[in-house]
Amino acid sequence: MQPITQSSAHAIRALTHLALQDPGEFQLGKDMARELGVPAPFLVKLLQPLVARGLLESQRGRGGGFRLALDPAEITLFRIVDAQEHLSRARQCFLGQTECSDERACPMHEFWKQAAGDLLARLSATTLADIARFCDRRPGSGYPNRAGPPGGRARRGKASSSKRR
Repeated sequence: MQPITQSSAHAIRALTHLALQDPGEFQLGKDMARELGVPAPFLVKLLQPLVARGLLESQRGRGGGFRLALDPAEITLFRIVDAQEHLSRARQCFLGQTECSDERACPMHEFWKQAAGDLLARLSATTLADIARFCDRRPGSGYPNRAGPPGGRARRGKASSSKRR
């Protein structure tokens, strides 16, 4: 069972990419898409709900693109995933029953209730700053890029972890 959709995973990777850039710098969607190995129209479509929810800013024209609207420490994975998946769905019946509650439980009810709660708690407790620190500690991991950049560095520019927004 995959805990989140591929769309949410791409959105997290894209925002991680932005968190690793110089603060305030706009990144073109097509450049991000190329580095992340995601089709540009698909990536831009994924980012629009994040703009609408105030997690990203977008700007058209020369010098435009996308950038984080908040400090990475203020953006939880829950907020990113919820923009893609409307996480109330995680509380729906695992086996698809119309009604599934403590009183009218399916065979998977107790397991799914616990697992969904654990997942939502972890998404709520993990921020983009946490993910960026992982990238700083493990520069050869290649995350968030598809194949990892040459030399194993995930960041471009002069940004350091102390300069992040």
